[in-house]
Amino acid sequence: MAEIGNSLREARIRRGLSIKDVEAVTRVRSRYLEALEQDDFSVLPGPTFVTAFLRTYANFLKLNAEELVDEYKRHHEPRRVEAEPGTIRVEPTSHSKSRGAVERQKRKVRRYQRGSILVGILAIIVVALLAWLGTDWGRHDTATIGSESIPAQGASTSLAAVSSTTTAPNAGTTTTASVVPNGQNVTLVLKVAKGSCWLVVREDSKDGAELYAGTLSQSGQKTFDSSKRYWMNVGKPDALAVTVNGRTVQLSATAGSFLVTEAGIQASQ
Repeated sequence: MAEIGNSLREARIRRGLSIKDVEAVTRVRSRYLEALEQDDFSVLPGPTFVTAFLRTYANFLKLNAEELVDEYKRHHEPRRVEAEPGTIRVEPTSHSKSRGAVERQKRKVRRYQRGSILVGILAIIVVALLAWLGTDWGRHDTATIGSESIPAQGASTSLAAVSSTTTAPNAGTTTTASVVPNGQNVTLVLKVAKGSCWLVVREDSKDGAELYAGTLSQSGQKTFDSSKRYWMNVGKPDALAVTVNGRTVQLSATAGSFLVTEAGIQASQ
Protein backbone atom coordinates (compact mmCIF):
# COMPACT_ATOMS: atom_id res chain seq x y z
CA MET A 1 0.00 0.00 0.00
CA ALA A 2 1.48 3.35 -1.07
CA GLU A 3 1.88 5.85 1.75
CA ILE A 4 0.29 9.03 0.46
CA GLY A 5 1.80 11.45 2.95
CA ASN A 6 5.35 10.06 2.72
CA SER A 7 5.22 10.06 -1.10
CA LEU A 8 4.26 13.75 -1.16
CA ARG A 9 6.73 14.82 1.51
CA GLU A 10 9.71 12.95 -0.02
CA ALA A 11 8.99 14.33 -3.51
CA ARG A 12 8.80 17.89 -2.12
CA ILE A 13 12.06 17.53 -0.16
CA ARG A 14 13.87 16.06 -3.20
CA ARG A 15 13.00 19.25 -5.08
CA GLY A 16 14.24 21.45 -2.24
CA LEU A 17 10.83 23.05 -1.71
CA SER A 18 9.17 24.26 1.47
CA ILE A 19 5.44 24.11 2.22
CA LYS A 20 5.26 27.87 1.64
CA ASP A 21 6.89 27.46 -1.79
CA VAL A 22 4.23 24.93 -2.81
CA GLU A 23 1.43 27.10 -1.41
CA ALA A 24 2.62 30.09 -3.47
CA VAL A 25 2.37 28.12 -6.74
CA THR A 26 -0.60 25.77 -6.18
CA ARG A 27 -2.72 28.26 -4.13
CA VAL A 28 -3.59 25.41 -1.72
CA ARG A 29 -3.33 26.52 1.92
CA SER A 30 -0.25 25.29 3.78
CA ARG A 31 -2.35 23.71 6.57
CA TYR A 32 -4.07 21.49 3.98
CA LEU A 33 -0.73 20.59 2.34
CA GLU A 34 0.68 19.62 5.76
CA ALA A 35 -2.46 17.57 6.49
CA LEU A 36 -2.02 15.65 3.19
CA GLU A 37 1.63 14.90 4.06
CA GLN A 38 0.56 13.60 7.47
CA ASP A 39 -2.36 11.52 6.11
CA ASP A 40 -4.60 13.63 8.39
CA PHE A 41 -7.52 13.96 5.98
CA SER A 42 -9.95 15.02 8.71
CA VAL A 43 -8.45 18.55 8.59
CA LEU A 44 -9.81 19.11 5.07
CA PRO A 45 -13.46 20.13 4.50
CA GLY A 46 -14.51 16.77 3.01
CA PRO A 47 -13.60 13.88 0.66
CA THR A 48 -14.24 15.98 -2.46
CA PHE A 49 -11.74 18.61 -1.33
CA VAL A 50 -9.23 15.91 -0.33
CA THR A 51 -9.23 14.38 -3.83
CA ALA A 52 -9.04 17.80 -5.53
CA PHE A 53 -6.14 19.09 -3.41
CA LEU A 54 -4.35 15.72 -3.51
CA ARG A 55 -4.54 15.66 -7.32
CA THR A 56 -3.28 19.27 -7.56
CA TYR A 57 -0.35 18.63 -5.16
CA ALA A 58 0.65 15.34 -6.84
CA ASN A 59 0.57 16.86 -10.35
CA PHE A 60 2.75 19.77 -9.16
CA LEU A 61 5.34 17.29 -7.79
CA LYS A 62 5.05 15.19 -11.02
CA LEU A 63 3.76 12.14 -9.14
CA ASN A 64 1.06 9.73 -10.33
CA ALA A 65 -1.96 11.70 -9.13
CA GLU A 66 -4.58 9.10 -10.06
CA GLU A 67 -2.71 6.35 -8.18
CA LEU A 68 -2.63 8.45 -4.99
CA VAL A 69 -6.29 9.45 -5.34
CA ASP A 70 -7.29 5.79 -5.83
CA GLU A 71 -5.24 4.85 -2.75
CA TYR A 72 -7.09 7.48 -0.70
CA LYS A 73 -10.50 6.29 -1.91
CA ARG A 74 -9.72 2.63 -1.15
CA HIS A 75 -8.37 3.10 2.37
CA HIS A 76 -9.48 6.48 3.71
CA GLU A 77 -12.65 7.78 2.05
CA PRO A 78 -15.73 7.22 4.25
CA ARG A 79 -18.13 4.58 2.96
CA ARG A 80 -21.70 5.73 2.41
CA VAL A 81 -24.70 3.48 2.17
CA GLU A 82 -27.53 5.16 0.33
CA ALA A 83 -31.00 3.93 -0.53
CA GLU A 84 -31.62 3.31 -4.23
CA PRO A 85 -33.49 6.19 -5.89
CA GLY A 86 -37.25 5.84 -5.65
CA THR A 87 -37.21 2.82 -3.30
CA ILE A 88 -37.79 2.35 0.42
CA ARG A 89 -37.91 -0.68 2.66
CA VAL A 90 -40.86 -0.69 5.00
CA GLU A 91 -40.94 -3.39 7.67
CA PRO A 92 -44.48 -4.39 8.60
CA THR A 93 -44.46 -3.44 12.28
CA SER A 94 -48.14 -2.95 12.82
CA HIS A 95 -51.40 -3.47 10.97
CA SER A 96 -52.44 -0.02 12.18
CA LYS A 97 -49.79 1.78 10.09
CA SER A 98 -51.74 3.75 7.51
CA ARG A 99 -51.02 4.07 3.81
CA GLY A 100 -50.65 7.83 4.34
CA ALA A 101 -47.73 7.32 6.74
CA VAL A 102 -45.92 5.17 4.17
CA GLU A 103 -46.38 7.82 1.50
CA ARG A 104 -45.04 10.51 3.84
CA GLN A 105 -41.95 8.38 4.48
CA LYS A 106 -41.39 7.98 0.75
CA ARG A 107 -41.64 11.72 0.22
CA LYS A 108 -39.05 12.32 2.96
CA VAL A 109 -36.64 9.91 1.28
CA ARG A 110 -37.11 11.62 -2.09
CA ARG A 111 -36.45 15.04 -0.52
CA TYR A 112 -33.28 13.71 1.08
CA GLN A 113 -32.09 12.32 -2.23
CA ARG A 114 -32.73 15.60 -4.05
CA GLY A 115 -30.88 17.48 -1.31
CA SER A 116 -27.88 15.12 -1.59
CA ILE A 117 -27.73 15.63 -5.36
CA LEU A 118 -27.84 19.42 -4.94
CA VAL A 119 -25.03 19.34 -2.36
CA GLY A 120 -22.93 17.18 -4.69
CA ILE A 121 -23.40 19.60 -7.60
CA LEU A 122 -22.43 22.57 -5.42
CA ALA A 123 -19.32 20.73 -4.19
CA ILE A 124 -18.22 20.02 -7.78
CA ILE A 125 -18.64 23.70 -8.69
CA VAL A 126 -16.59 24.79 -5.66
CA VAL A 127 -13.77 22.31 -6.45
CA ALA A 128 -13.68 23.38 -10.10
CA LEU A 129 -13.45 27.04 -9.05
CA LEU A 130 -10.63 26.30 -6.60
CA ALA A 131 -8.72 24.31 -9.22
CA TRP A 132 -9.11 27.15 -11.76
CA LEU A 133 -7.86 29.73 -9.27
CA GLY A 134 -4.93 27.49 -8.32
CA THR A 135 -3.68 26.87 -11.87
CA ASP A 136 -4.57 30.05 -13.77
CA TRP A 137 -3.99 32.73 -11.14
CA GLY A 138 -1.66 35.29 -12.62
CA ARG A 139 -1.13 33.26 -15.80
CA HIS A 140 -2.25 36.16 -18.01
CA ASP A 141 -0.31 38.83 -16.12
CA THR A 142 2.19 40.61 -18.36
CA ALA A 143 5.87 40.81 -17.36
CA THR A 144 7.24 44.35 -17.16
CA ILE A 145 10.46 45.11 -19.07
CA GLY A 146 10.42 48.90 -19.28
CA SER A 147 9.15 49.94 -22.73
CA GLU A 148 10.33 46.78 -24.50
CA SER A 149 8.84 46.05 -27.93
CA ILE A 150 8.53 42.41 -29.10
CA PRO A 151 8.68 41.76 -32.92
CA ALA A 152 5.47 40.46 -34.50
CA GLN A 153 5.22 36.73 -35.30
CA GLY A 154 6.50 35.91 -38.75
CA ALA A 155 8.85 38.92 -38.99
CA SER A 156 12.35 38.22 -40.32
CA THR A 157 14.79 37.83 -37.44
CA SER A 158 17.62 39.17 -39.59
CA LEU A 159 15.85 42.55 -39.84
CA ALA A 160 14.27 42.61 -36.35
CA ALA A 161 15.45 45.17 -33.85
CA VAL A 162 14.02 45.19 -30.35
CA SER A 163 14.27 48.26 -28.15
CA SER A 164 14.80 47.51 -24.44
CA THR A 165 14.87 50.08 -21.64
CA THR A 166 17.02 49.80 -18.54
CA THR A 167 17.24 52.16 -15.59
CA ALA A 168 20.67 53.48 -14.63
CA PRO A 169 21.50 52.87 -10.95
CA ASN A 170 20.87 55.82 -8.63
CA ALA A 171 19.54 57.97 -11.48
CA GLY A 172 16.12 59.20 -12.54
CA THR A 173 16.69 58.62 -16.28
CA THR A 174 16.62 55.54 -18.51
CA THR A 175 18.97 54.47 -21.28
CA THR A 176 17.66 52.79 -24.44
CA ALA A 177 19.76 50.35 -26.52
CA SER A 178 18.94 48.62 -29.81
CA VAL A 179 19.10 44.83 -29.51
CA VAL A 180 19.49 42.93 -32.79
CA PRO A 181 18.99 39.13 -32.47
CA ASN A 182 22.22 37.33 -33.43
CA GLY A 183 21.11 33.70 -33.06
CA GLN A 184 23.61 32.98 -30.25
CA ASN A 185 22.83 31.27 -26.94
CA VAL A 186 21.29 33.58 -24.34
CA THR A 187 23.12 34.12 -21.06
CA LEU A 188 20.56 34.33 -18.25
CA VAL A 189 21.69 35.26 -14.72
CA LEU A 190 19.27 35.00 -11.78
CA LYS A 191 20.30 36.34 -8.38
CA VAL A 192 18.24 36.69 -5.19
CA ALA A 193 18.52 40.25 -3.94
CA LYS A 194 16.48 39.71 -0.79
CA GLY A 195 14.66 36.91 1.02
CA SER A 196 14.32 33.70 -1.00
CA CYS A 197 12.63 32.66 -4.23
CA TRP A 198 11.38 29.32 -5.55
CA LEU A 199 11.84 28.84 -9.30
CA VAL A 200 11.99 26.31 -12.15
CA VAL A 201 14.09 26.91 -15.30
CA ARG A 202 13.72 24.82 -18.49
CA GLU A 203 15.25 24.95 -21.97
CA ASP A 204 13.13 26.45 -24.76
CA SER A 205 9.62 25.90 -23.26
CA LYS A 206 7.69 24.49 -20.31
CA ASP A 207 8.10 21.01 -21.83
CA GLY A 208 11.87 21.41 -22.33
CA ALA A 209 14.70 19.83 -20.37
CA GLU A 210 14.77 20.92 -16.73
CA LEU A 211 17.87 22.99 -15.90
CA TYR A 212 17.00 23.91 -12.32
CA ALA A 213 14.20 23.48 -9.78
CA GLY A 214 14.49 24.65 -6.20
CA THR A 215 14.69 27.61 -3.85
CA LEU A 216 17.43 30.25 -4.00
CA SER A 217 18.19 32.03 -0.75
CA GLN A 218 19.51 35.57 -0.37
CA SER A 219 22.68 36.20 -2.46
CA GLY A 220 22.14 32.87 -4.24
CA GLN A 221 22.85 33.02 -7.98
CA LYS A 222 22.30 30.78 -11.02
CA THR A 223 23.72 31.33 -14.54
CA PHE A 224 22.36 29.62 -17.68
CA ASP A 225 23.99 29.85 -21.13
CA SER A 226 23.12 26.58 -22.88
CA SER A 227 20.04 27.61 -24.88
CA LYS A 228 18.72 30.33 -27.18
CA ARG A 229 15.68 30.75 -24.96
CA TYR A 230 14.41 29.62 -21.57
CA TRP A 231 11.08 29.05 -19.84
CA MET A 232 10.92 29.78 -16.13
CA ASN A 233 8.28 29.67 -13.38
CA VAL A 234 9.00 32.15 -10.58
CA GLY A 235 7.33 32.08 -7.18
CA LYS A 236 8.47 35.55 -6.00
CA PRO A 237 9.60 37.74 -8.92
CA ASP A 238 10.29 40.86 -6.83
CA ALA A 239 13.04 38.98 -4.97
CA LEU A 240 15.06 38.34 -8.17
CA ALA A 241 17.66 40.47 -9.95
CA VAL A 242 17.63 39.33 -13.60
CA THR A 243 20.08 40.01 -16.45
CA VAL A 244 19.77 38.81 -20.06
CA ASN A 245 23.02 38.97 -22.05
CA GLY A 246 24.33 41.51 -19.55
CA ARG A 247 21.17 43.69 -19.64
CA THR A 248 19.21 44.16 -16.41
CA VAL A 249 15.47 43.52 -16.74
CA GLN A 250 12.61 43.77 -14.24
CA LEU A 251 9.97 41.07 -13.78
CA SER A 252 6.38 41.79 -12.80
CA ALA A 253 5.58 41.45 -9.09
CA THR A 254 3.11 38.62 -9.77
CA ALA A 255 4.21 34.98 -9.55
CA GLY A 256 3.91 33.08 -12.80
CA SER A 257 5.67 31.82 -15.93
CA PHE A 258 8.02 33.79 -18.22
CA LEU A 259 9.75 33.21 -21.57
CA VAL A 260 13.33 34.49 -21.89
CA THR A 261 14.89 35.27 -25.31
CA GLU A 262 17.73 37.52 -26.45
CA ALA A 263 15.05 40.18 -27.05
CA GLY A 264 14.08 40.18 -23.36
CA ILE A 265 11.41 38.58 -21.13
CA GLN A 266 7.68 38.25 -21.58
CA ALA A 267 4.90 36.48 -19.68
CA SER A 268 4.31 32.89 -20.82
CA GLN A 269 0.75 31.75 -21.55
